[in-house]
Amino acid sequence: MARGEAYVAARRDMGELRPIDDLMFRVMARDEAFCGELLGVLLQDPKLEVVECEPQSAVTNPQGRSVVLDALCELSGGRFVDVEAQRTDRDDLQRRARYHASLVTADRTRPGGRFADVPDVCVAFVCEFDPLGEGCSPCHVDRVVRESGRTLENGLSEVYVNALARDGGEVSALMRVFTEVEAYDEARFPETSRVKRRLRETEEGRKDMGSVIEEIHVEGRAGGLEAFDRLVRAGLVDAHAAAALLEIDPEEVERMLA
Repeated sequence: MARGEAYVAARRDMGELRPIDDLMFRVMARDEAFCGELLGVLLQDPKLEVVECEPQSAVTNPQGRSVVLDALCELSGGRFVDVEAQRTDRDDLQRRARYHASLVTADRTRPGGRFADVPDVCVAFVCEFDPLGEGCSPCHVDRVVRESGRTLENGLSEVYVNALARDGGEVSALMRVFTEVEAYDEARFPETSRVKRRLRETEEGRKDMGSVIEEIHVEGRAGGLEAFDRLVRAGLVDAHAAAALLEIDPEEVERMLA
């Protein structure tokens, strides 16, 4: 597939995207009201306030692997939340959560400060599969003293969401809007529904998502394989179309797919 045909395919398939898809989530996360509504539901705190949300936030590690977070949000109390939209079960999700949390902690901790001032960090994975095999929609993981069962807090929290579970809870209801193309719920989730509808049903919204395709293409000139992976994960085009869009050697794509 030629590069021009890949652009056409990508734009044509935008109408099938959902918030769980990488591309749409990347654009939706620019909206602080949406992020506040999402986190209010996931963290069971409807009064929380998001003061800043940075989509595609790069967190560097000079001594090892750096990562690009789907969305890093700062709450009014100084807590940081890394939100990741995950469609496939790849690698070790729990170790990934641990690594993300450690990088955010190091990146947002002031040098020379007390350990008591290390910021609270939450990692929230929204998955289109059952990440912990528990069968329920939200799973909040706690640190527990094995001998007594007492819960201890050290400022780190983990939330794993099975977006396909339908258990009648609020998280499950929100995840229906996340995973079903035509699903909206203005009464309970007005911000999520508003942003999703704008991106899917207005020309302005489609241009916003189109601009992200352009961004990925520009990024691809510096790091083609990473951008290739991101575009395929977005659910827009298949691997060969993504390769054409980013002008990656077809033989290299065949080796990756093998």
